[in-house]
Amino acid sequence: MKNILNHPVVDQLNDTTMGQALRRSASAYSDYSFFKTADDDVTFADFDQKVDQFSSALLNLGIERGDHVAVWLGNSLEWALSFFSCARIGAVVIPINTRYTESEAAYIIKQSDSKVLILTGTLFKINFPKLLESMAPEIVKQEPGHLILENFPSLKHIIGIQVEEAAYAHDFDRMVSTPHEHALLAQAEQSVRTDDLLIICYTSGTTGHPKGVMHHHGVIKQATRVGLALDLKAGDRLLGHMPLYHVAGLYMGLIPAMTLGACFINMPHWDGAQALDLIEREEVTTFGGIPTHFVDLVNDPTLPERDLSRIRNGWIGGAPVMRSTFERFKKLLNINQLMSTYGMTENTISTTFNRLDDPIERCCLNQAPILGPTEIVLIDPTSGKVCGPNEIGEVWCRGETVMLGYYKNPQATQDTVDAEGWLKTGDLGCMDKEGYLSITGRLKEMFKSGGTNVYPAEIEQHLVKHQAIKMVAVVGVPDERLSEVGFAFVECYEGHSVTLPELRDFCQNALATYKVPRYLKIVTAIPRTSTGKIQKGALTELAKQDLNLT
Repeated sequence: MKNILNHPVVDQLNDTTMGQALRRSASAYSDYSFFKTADDDVTFADFDQKVDQFSSALLNLGIERGDHVAVWLGNSLEWALSFFSCARIGAVVIPINTRYTESEAAYIIKQSDSKVLILTGTLFKINFPKLLESMAPEIVKQEPGHLILENFPSLKHIIGIQVEEAAYAHDFDRMVSTPHEHALLAQAEQSVRTDDLLIICYTSGTTGHPKGVMHHHGVIKQATRVGLALDLKAGDRLLGHMPLYHVAGLYMGLIPAMTLGACFINMPHWDGAQALDLIEREEVTTFGGIPTHFVDLVNDPTLPERDLSRIRNGWIGGAPVMRSTFERFKKLLNINQLMSTYGMTENTISTTFNRLDDPIERCCLNQAPILGPTEIVLIDPTSGKVCGPNEIGEVWCRGETVMLGYYKNPQATQDTVDAEGWLKTGDLGCMDKEGYLSITGRLKEMFKSGGTNVYPAEIEQHLVKHQAIKMVAVVGVPDERLSEVGFAFVECYEGHSVTLPELRDFCQNALATYKVPRYLKIVTAIPRTSTGKIQKGALTELAKQDLNLT
């Protein structure tokens, strides 16, 4: 496998903006399909032309380099056009999660100082213009381009997709179909620099308000490394089911497809059966996701009838998977190599990524080498000293992949990135002598039982092997004698159950006694954020309530 760090494709992207990279791909792969939806099959050249037209339309609205544009859309051609058009003229993209509530979306639109909001009509049975009108009731009496909104003082323009009833909105389709002004666009494009702010991605906000993670155009290199790690080639077909408002969908899907000449097969929302339809019909060669996506695919009753012969490689992230389950994913989905990855929004995306020749023993345990030029050290959370091989510590990162900071939140930035540029991830992990990093949990989730550190992820990885347990999450709760003990929340498979004595017997000879959960609660569903992260904070509060400790 070629060295991804010094790969010539990555080297060619030095000092390259996102808009310039699209121009290069539009020339190199002009007639190749780039963005495929149920209704459209857009080539690289045609996509580049549409980006020119929408970029010019944004300029005509007075949008300039550095202006913020909020994008409240599901996965769609319009989302991709909005992103690359903003990038072309130096505007900053503010993706908004389509699952957000009214108050969550309102906070981001205001906190981000968005000048433009691009929004869809109806999605997931949610009427987005009605949500906006609830946030800013006076908007219904205003005209496009003349907005004065008390709750959103920076917001001056609404651009709508299929929102005919919203008289205050510019029409997206009309803007894209308007011939562009070459001179004005060329001048704007030439002013954009690689270190210009490109995007502000808001974290899911498991506690308090979400924070806006800032990245510049340089993310294009790490995103391309992801594609190279997947062996993505020109003409390949990548399933685009991960939300584009999240870095996984954008940095691990759309951007590497653009730089490497692959086709992004758009999927508006996840559905296992529909995903299999697309994988088969569109001859998908690459895809990835969290374990839930793979479980949905392999459990589909029509899977034995499917032709998945074009699939080569895939990625999986979010949690380690039992080897037997991992092997089942690979075999049933015809995947040559299923690579694990670990990353976070603040460090661009994939801090680690398995190699094409890594053994399954490493991949299924989410043990992978560092991807890209990031420096990694592990710091003992108690002593503050650098850990040695196989010692558990907090993962610190430094290098070009680290965020610029949190938007308008200097204190949070200072708390997360120190004066020497080290990003304190809050993740606990260990690194072996070969340089493979594995994540063992979250620093904030670690608890002390009888003075000894307990890492919930280690307990969860064992408990999920129980035949009755579908999903498990462990948190620490106060204990008068030991300071803290474990409380396990368990989702069981249909028709199965488990008792606390059975759970303790299952842990015997596998876990030290202080790691065995003291309490057990069976739940129908473990609470998660809109991006699929388990809400450990919410579980801790539920556990305390259950024990009357609040």
